[in-house]
Amino acid sequence: MGGQLMALITRFLAKEIETLYVAGDGRVNPGIPPRMEGRRLICFPGSFNPLHTGHLRLAAAARDIVYQNSGKEADLIFEMSVSNADKGEMSDDSVRGRLEQFPKHGATVVLTRTPLYVDKARLLAPCDFVVGADTATRILDPKYYGQVGVAATLDVIRNLDCGFIVAGRYDTQAQAFVNVDNALANAPISHRDMFSTLSKFRYDISSTEIRNNLIQDSPTTFLGLHSLDSSFSSGEKEVDEKKKG
Repeated sequence: MGGQLMALITRFLAKEIETLYVAGDGRVNPGIPPRMEGRRLICFPGSFNPLHTGHLRLAAAARDIVYQNSGKEADLIFEMSVSNADKGEMSDDSVRGRLEQFPKHGATVVLTRTPLYVDKARLLAPCDFVVGADTATRILDPKYYGQVGVAATLDVIRNLDCGFIVAGRYDTQAQAFVNVDNALANAPISHRDMFSTLSKFRYDISSTEIRNNLIQDSPTTFLGLHSLDSSFSSGEKEVDEKKKG
């Protein structure tokens, strides 16, 4: 995978191709993964530096709530944008290292250059985006939308048949858990139905803590989600988790 992946990353960064993806079976292709008929697509955006157990368990919980709400199986892809509205651009080596994490867990990841959710929706619709409470707060922050405004932007996302699945998240700086109700407090009433919640999900682990060697994490979950040549397989069902010490 290494040589082919680097060749496509080089083309991507040179803007010769718009997107590429690494499938759950390790294959690398330009474009976005093919859709599976009759299944809802869940998209989990993030920087994944690194991918950890909390990400994998949240992915499984999001897939479960889609099934509970609709009775339909859901496929899940991770999405990583090389540019971030708050964090800037990723380096070439960082892109490669992060992409290579996903096949180890049978998961598909798409590389894009779409930092804003309205642009992710235009690229990947129809789908539901999995986000933490901190990200949901930013999605509802007017500073990212200028004169267009939050409600008008959410209208675009909804008209593309996209929504959000929101989970609470432990804020390492504030040393407090941010629940979904607080995160969605500023959501326009007219658009609150776009946000499904995982009110019972909790897994207190952060990429920052792992990078700073404050905690150890060895993710072993195999999701097998949206593999191009294998059927949808079940992941972990655990939703409630106590804070890790």
